[in-house]
Amino acid sequence: LNIIVEEVDRLNKTVSQFLDYARPYRGEQKPLDVNQVLRKTLTLLEKEEGASRVEITSNLADLPPVRADAEQLRQVFLNLLINALQSMPQGGKLHVSTTLRRSTRRGAAAAFFEVRLKDSGMGIPPENLKDLFVPFFTTKDHGTGLGLPISQRIIENHGGTIEVRSRVGAGSTFTVLLPVEADSYAGF
Repeated sequence: LNIIVEEVDRLNKTVSQFLDYARPYRGEQKPLDVNQVLRKTLTLLEKEEGASRVEITSNLADLPPVRADAEQLRQVFLNLLINALQSMPQGGKLHVSTTLRRSTRRGAAAAFFEVRLKDSGMGIPPENLKDLFVPFFTTKDHGTGLGLPISQRIIENHGGTIEVRSRVGAGSTFTVLLPVEADSYAGF
């Protein structure tokens, strides 16, 4: 009976992820403090399997608000953080930081709220990097291959991007960039 319940839960999660990927965006974007979302997500992460073996640190800069949907950002951050934990089964270090990245967008000055998640895990082989955001691509025994594509879609729907850098044996860094409205970053 326990096995049946576990399998039903697993299948429910898989179907829910598939629907999340296929469903059009319906989030409610409003100005919010991304650091607050990160703090809550890091609190949730402490309850995940393997979190006790990983040293988790953060350096969250005082930054302007971003127009976003808090629940969807929490989903993205939790997915990326759980992936980081899973890449360090023997333990390691996970550092979360935020900063303001100044850049240009369509020829005009722009600023992005940058969330950087850096782990000391196994790293991602170069041949897998190109497929990370392809639906159903997974290297996990029980993965659906939808977590990163869903995360990418959420961030793109917020006008942002996700960047990845990784070295096998040295860990990975996932950087989430979210646009900051021009009038709100002038003082930063």
